[in-house]
Amino acid sequence: VYGRGRKLDKALEMFNTARSLGLSLDEKAYMNLVSFYGKAGKTHEASLLFSEMQEEGIKPGLISYNIIINVYAAAGLYNEVEKLIQAMQRDGFSPNSFTYLSLVQAYTEAAKYSEAEETINSMQKQGIPPSCTHVNHLLSAFSKAGLMAEATRVYNESLAAGIIPDLACYRTMLKGYMDHGYIEEGINLFEEVRESSESDKFIMSAAVHLYRYAGKEHEANDILDSMNSVRIPFMKNLEVGSKIKPS
Repeated sequence: VYGRGRKLDKALEMFNTARSLGLSLDEKAYMNLVSFYGKAGKTHEASLLFSEMQEEGIKPGLISYNIIINVYAAAGLYNEVEKLIQAMQRDGFSPNSFTYLSLVQAYTEAAKYSEAEETINSMQKQGIPPSCTHVNHLLSAFSKAGLMAEATRVYNESLAAGIIPDLACYRTMLKGYMDHGYIEEGINLFEEVRESSESDKFIMSAAVHLYRYAGKEHEANDILDSMNSVRIPFMKNLEVGSKIKPS
């Protein structure tokens, strides 16, 4: 309970008190603290505690492996994630969708784009359907790096593979197009997804900025009117081309 509120010190105090009283700590107690060390960015402490749990004779199950894998993934430590996946397989557990999500995250955090893409392709071959969340890690990484042609390719390939994009994917692509000055692509995407994203503040605001940049004031004003009619606030501080590097 304490850990969920990120009250790490209190959670740690309770854990140590229980241990000092000689109470038997189970897998869940250990992994709860491991998880919140991870959320606090304390990868080393999480790793030590995971090892200590095993030294106490507690074998990690699939959920525990996924928790520690996620801790390393958030830090971009893909080598450690790969080792842990091998360890869980030796213990008889098959990686699931959550495991692969962490692996994709680890690769993208470390700018290992081809490895992240190979992981998503490998899931499909194993009959584990990737979700938008898996793909979005890759789209976001490409977008941040300004590799919008690659992001567009992966987005289109995902559509062709039957992965239905969600609002997060739409936001990622639209933000990338807007930040890097891909006006036409941004407008085209908005027109494709408008019906399913009319309640989204960012998508609607970005579209207004893109239309204005393209000199299409009429379309921009239409969107603003529809936003005002349902009281969606307009994000006026968005900027087209904010990430374009000066030549």
